[in-house]
Amino acid sequence: MSTYHFVQPLDVLMIRGNKSFGGDGQHGEAVMPPWPSLFAGAFRSALLGKDAGQLARFAHAGDRLAGALGAVLGSRDEPGSFAINWLSFAIVGAETGAPQAIVPLPADLVAFDAPGVASLVALQPTAPSAGCRASGELPLVAHLRIARQAKPQAGRWLDATGLAAHLRGELPARTLSSADLFKRETRLGIALDHGSRTAADGALYTSEAIALDQAVGFLVGCEGDAGQLPKSGHLRLGGDGKGARHHAIAFTVPVVPAQEIAASGRFRIILATPGLFAGGWLPEGVTRCGTAGDYRLQGEGFSARLACAAVPRFDTISGWDLVRQQPKTAQRVAPAGSVYWFDDFSGDVGKLAEWVAGGLWGDNPDRQRCAEGFNRAWLGLWRRHTP
Repeated sequence: MSTYHFVQPLDVLMIRGNKSFGGDGQHGEAVMPPWPSLFAGAFRSALLGKDAGQLARFAHAGDRLAGALGAVLGSRDEPGSFAINWLSFAIVGAETGAPQAIVPLPADLVAFDAPGVASLVALQPTAPSAGCRASGELPLVAHLRIARQAKPQAGRWLDATGLAAHLRGELPARTLSSADLFKRETRLGIALDHGSRTAADGALYTSEAIALDQAVGFLVGCEGDAGQLPKSGHLRLGGDGKGARHHAIAFTVPVVPAQEIAASGRFRIILATPGLFAGGWLPEGVTRCGTAGDYRLQGEGFSARLACAAVPRFDTISGWDLVRQQPKTAQRVAPAGSVYWFDDFSGDVGKLAEWVAGGLWGDNPDRQRCAEGFNRAWLGLWRRHTP
């Protein structure tokens, strides 16, 4: 069973990326949206922090705690049942007062602000032509068709209504801009001399802080907490131990009609969080097979052909291991919002939906990254839009 929490910072957020900084004249950029591991660590720390003795045993000895809390958290080397299964921005509605999810614009949607061009255009998978060849090995290419040449807008987001429409294969009515959600602020700092623990001479640097709008926070889904997570409380969130408050809310994950996938034999998978795949950009379970060299998704009780993909430039995730006081291994990921189109589906749609909802992991997943909420995805319909 999943519980959902609205997390609202009490101050600006210092969300570190994967680049070290702090030397003379360096600048530290913030990662937006943040990685789900940020919230996995914050909630796990909040559970451990209720008892100083338990925290010390877990952190220094690496012991698995006794009882229900031990089953939830596991050990420092083997995670327990607790995991993050949803992460998005959330904005409190002016009319209802309830937070609604806000997600980055998926890679198969492009926003414009130019005369003569639709404000939102969906990419269309089509066969490569003489005028538009592709270097990839998939049978279809995601084409962008617009009335005239225009520059796409960056930093666009979908609200809950727009996300639900997009998963149904419809074109959302509107988008939000980053300015509606947060702003970036520059903070000045000075490096420390580690020997004397005093300010180092001339070692000034700058870093980015994220200031969320008053009505904006994060929507975080948690599973496997076995009732250990309180319905409200406070968290240490991000760099410099900035504070945030959280409280449980009602939330329903958007789903699409399974019977339509069974009837059409086509669907999309959209990454909700970064995808950590052994095959690089290829989701787990997709392999090249057959004399034709097709890429096929093979799951327990279902299969489909990967026909097209829209995957932006790779990101790199890392992080800081608080227990071992060392950096986590840097790993390349397919960015959140990457889209995969599948056709020639056969099998049980329910099992497909169950696999997607559980995260796109193979037989031997990275259990730590799995618990942190990576590889989460949405299942969507594949319909054709008229340009």
